[in-house]
Amino acid sequence: MDVLSLDGVRLEALSACVPTRTVINDEKIAKATGIRGCRRASPGTTVVDLCVRAAERAMAETGTAPGDFGAVICVTFTQHDRMPCAAVQTQARLGLPRSVVAFDVALACSGWGYGLYLAGLLARQTGRKTLLLDGDVQSAFMDPGDVATGPLLSDGGTAAVVSPADAPAPWRFAFAADGAKGDALRLAHGGTIKMDGFGVFRFVATDVVGYLREFLSATASGFTAFVPHQPNVYMVRQLAKSIGVTEELTAVSCDELGNLSSASVPATIAWRGVRGRLLVAGFGGGLSVSMGLIDVAPDCKLSAQEI
Repeated sequence: MDVLSLDGVRLEALSACVPTRTVINDEKIAKATGIRGCRRASPGTTVVDLCVRAAERAMAETGTAPGDFGAVICVTFTQHDRMPCAAVQTQARLGLPRSVVAFDVALACSGWGYGLYLAGLLARQTGRKTLLLDGDVQSAFMDPGDVATGPLLSDGGTAAVVSPADAPAPWRFAFAADGAKGDALRLAHGGTIKMDGFGVFRFVATDVVGYLREFLSATASGFTAFVPHQPNVYMVRQLAKSIGVTEELTAVSCDELGNLSSASVPATIAWRGVRGRLLVAGFGGGLSVSMGLIDVAPDCKLSAQEI
């Protein structure tokens, strides 16, 4: 496993935005998954709408002006328009400079780790802040008849301000992909989200556990909290137990927010106010994995809002 180090950057702010509207799951599903309900955006709401609201909050809380950004990245697989991409639309909506680097990362559950690494690289190279957006409106791509998948998936958006700055310790990242198993979680062109629940569970229980153990062994680093992707409460707890992390150190938000795809990691940090040296992990669509050891300092602005 290749472990990548990234120093000279910090997380200045992280904001989450989720719809107030919640579709409550029936008792059987809630008991089996731990997900009491899923967040649903109003018809016509796009991932750009949700991420812009989150970005406005993060910018306001840090006093960041549009001209302070050198780059904007959006991690999403549910962009409404094929082009222009979500990051370019956000540049216009927020009034960011026309000189910004702007692009999307088309990943699902593992995407925030990839985006954070890229955001950090750009912040360090440009000497300016990077706006990292991550969100999905999964309800627009769900099969109403799929009673196994629909009750798990939620809509939401997040925004992180990544800044060049001295840091006490470098961030560490590792990534993995296995496209041969991609049919376990797929959104075909013009289709709906399809998931082989058992196939995804098997991937998490074997591959993801192995990757995380190898990453922790390679970094030999301690952490104060574990913030994984949030497929359901049961899988989060099982994953933590398999790598030797206690429930007390494991952050969970899917009981209230549902499965927000790759936005589940940043949304959990913001929603639960998790700080310190964090072990973060995303896994799913691809199938792919991202792992990281990052810092959320006491002065990092964390916020969450419902709209």
